[in-house]
Amino acid sequence: MKRVPTTILYIDDDLDDLLIFEESVNTLFPDISLFKAQSSEVGIEILNQLEAEKKPYPSLIMIDMNMPKMDGRQTLQYIRSVEKWQEIPIAIFTTFADLDDIEFCKNHGSACITKPMNFLDFRKTLQKLLNQITPL
Repeated sequence: MKRVPTTILYIDDDLDDLLIFEESVNTLFPDISLFKAQSSEVGIEILNQLEAEKKPYPSLIMIDMNMPKMDGRQTLQYIRSVEKWQEIPIAIFTTFADLDDIEFCKNHGSACITKPMNFLDFRKTLQKLLNQITPL
């Protein structure tokens, strides 16, 4: 299934972070469509729903590292275990990335990114990620 180059699925249990991310994306990149999920389980449901509706997968999945139940590592492993989702670019967002986190993400084909603390840094980080996305 083809991906649309301007769609992001953002998974984060923190409602404030979801809203800040949405506001930032809408302000900086108004052409980007955003799916938000407040848990990994809901994010996976969104991917399954897109498949069922024969809609394109997101161009990028961004996942918070520290979440209850299913954390970012588990979510990354799960998504990578599903063949039809293996090629979707994924970035793990975390407030603090240690070497283990970075290595884990690298081994699972994901970027590990420290959450930007201001608008300008957020813009630079998201632009860098978007520049790496190429449609299939």
